[in-house]
Amino acid sequence: MANEIQLSSGIRSNLLLLQDTTVKLERTQLRLATGNKINSALDGPASFFAAKGLTQRAGDLTGLKDGIGQAISTIKGADTGISKIEALVEQARGLTTQALGSLGNDANSVKLRNSLANSFNGVLRQIDSLANDANYAGKNLLVGSGLRLDATASSKTSVNAIQGISGARATNVVSADEYTISVTGDGAISGATNDIANAKQARGVSNLVINGFASTTVSNLDSISIKLSGGVGKDKTFTVTEGEATITQTFTVSQFDEAKVRGDVLRFAASFNSGTNISFDVDFDAIEDVPDTVGVGTSVIEKNVNLQIVATNENGETITRDGLNLLGQGQGRQRRNSFAFDSGSARVTVDQRQILQAAKYSDAIGTSYGTGAALIVGTPDNNGGAISAAETYTLKANATSFNYTTNQFDNYSVQLTGAGATTSANVVVSTGNASNVSFAAGVGLASSAQFNLNLNFGDLKYITTATAAAITEVNTTKTSTGLSGLSSDAVSAVSSVSGFLDNSVTKLTATVTGTASAATITFTDGLGGTFTKTDVDLRGTNSFAVTLAGGVNDGATITFETSSVGITNSISTGDVTGSFEVKIRGEYNAPREAKFDVRPANTGQTADITTKQLVDATDANNLTVQLNETRSSTVTVVSQNVRTDGQGLRLDFAQNNWSDRADIDNAISQLDAAKLTLRSASSNLSTNLNVIQTRESYTKEFADVLTDGANKLIQADQNEEGANILTLQTKQQLGTIALSLANQAQQAILRLF
Repeated sequence: MANEIQLSSGIRSNLLLLQDTTVKLERTQLRLATGNKINSALDGPASFFAAKGLTQRAGDLTGLKDGIGQAISTIKGADTGISKIEALVEQARGLTTQALGSLGNDANSVKLRNSLANSFNGVLRQIDSLANDANYAGKNLLVGSGLRLDATASSKTSVNAIQGISGARATNVVSADEYTISVTGDGAISGATNDIANAKQARGVSNLVINGFASTTVSNLDSISIKLSGGVGKDKTFTVTEGEATITQTFTVSQFDEAKVRGDVLRFAASFNSGTNISFDVDFDAIEDVPDTVGVGTSVIEKNVNLQIVATNENGETITRDGLNLLGQGQGRQRRNSFAFDSGSARVTVDQRQILQAAKYSDAIGTSYGTGAALIVGTPDNNGGAISAAETYTLKANATSFNYTTNQFDNYSVQLTGAGATTSANVVVSTGNASNVSFAAGVGLASSAQFNLNLNFGDLKYITTATAAAITEVNTTKTSTGLSGLSSDAVSAVSSVSGFLDNSVTKLTATVTGTASAATITFTDGLGGTFTKTDVDLRGTNSFAVTLAGGVNDGATITFETSSVGITNSISTGDVTGSFEVKIRGEYNAPREAKFDVRPANTGQTADITTKQLVDATDANNLTVQLNETRSSTVTVVSQNVRTDGQGLRLDFAQNNWSDRADIDNAISQLDAAKLTLRSASSNLSTNLNVIQTRESYTKEFADVLTDGANKLIQADQNEEGANILTLQTKQQLGTIALSLANQAQQAILRLF
């Protein structure tokens, strides 16, 4: 509707000017209130939309900066984890240094190394635990891609099926491989040469022998200790220990004296259920001659067993844990055995009692053992036939024809006897064939083999059974010397004899003095026994008994007969002098044993530990950092595997409980390589961190630039707008005054009426 009120041109002009001033004043007040000179597209479309674009981009970059900041925290957390893992690696390195300082094979050194190995394993577990705990906002930069190689369950089951093996597994798997586990060796037992020499010297014993075949059910690899107690002039007690089994034997002074006068030696011989045999000669004089200790003390002998646990990889590389090696030199003594290849480590747990059942070996014959072991020279041969079962053979002999010149039987009837079986055919052994005695298989023996033995002829008497010499045999040994005036048959015969030393020949010498009617005869056996008979009438048929006193023949008796045939009338009452002697062979009761063992061939068992990739790699733990609002610029921080597995630090658990220096050296090499891996991982993270921190700084600064640019487009100059508002306010006031003046002019006209 048109304005019905007619305004003068002056008033209208002033009104319009006032209205324009008011609009400008309101716009200026809005600019001062908002700080922007452009508050909407209407104020300036080009600047408004340009500023809006800049502001939105600045906002996007500001949002990215927060994500970048979280990425920086994630990387810093991972780098802190690496620093702590490096400290754990140094701790593990210290354990290896301590282990190298305790490389002895004594029980305390071995125990210390085993303890250090367990501590080493504990440190490795802590490394894995720390790496797994380095998770920040759902990302773990210390566990890598998750790729895992391990032994397949089926292959572990097949290896665990080998007799005496369990706990098959693979550790530190770097690449796929196949490890063939096999067992060889017939279980023949021996002792460490150096330990045996030391024991002989320290204990004063001789001919120390350790042999046998390890049992297939209760074998072990335990060392053998020999403890001797008993000082000078005292009985000697030997305590021999293997593992938890102990055998004790005491030799008395009287036993030694008796053996000494016989020209024999005392011999200790014992067998353990494990299959170990040990024997040695006991000489009190040699023992008491040992400087300082007179033999008293303990010697430890490392036991070796012909038993090898072998691991072979796909490339044909072979690692052997050998029971014949010395402790600390790859011996398979440990319950847990490790085989370290470049591709990974195969590990098995061994039951020493049963592992031999899985071994592959040919027919085997052991060396002799027992108190009479010296009878068999070397190792028996098998001249034909099969050894079909494990068996112990014992040599036995009997004899009748004793040769008093050589002081032994001329020949022996020798039998080879198997456990619980009848004997083989008797073989007559003399000095002519003792070095090549062949025993064909006998009825009931478990083997059809034909054994050929080289026998020490002089030792056959120790396994021989023979009754004591009969009276007729004793009489054949009688000789006389210098019986002046008497014939050699003056003391014509022996009529009875008893109680003389077994397993030996006693030479009884009689010295005659006095007269034929009242002679004095003094007897001595040279072994401490004596007897004197007085008033012996040598002129007729008489008899007199002799009972020895003292020595090993104490109480032995012999009766002599005299004969008048030997008396000449011319000296029947005169003095007589001279001597005579007889030899008395005691009973032979096989005081010693000579045995040897045989073992049939075994095909053995083998199986493979197969390793392959079981878990695929992923990038789930990789950290991708967005650096611009369009996602066209990113940085990906790849997760570093710093766990101990074969895809990470390649730190294997302590091998073989650090029984060998080589195992410790291997751990040191792995630790040194792990340090380099950690440094590389840390460097990788640091490089990415520097890049991302630079981009964070750039993003912040560039967002500020964008914001500043946007502000320049739309922000008002406060000073200018302040001046404008003052000007407009003044203009408004002036407009109001002008309008008022215009109205006053019209009012003056009205007053004319």
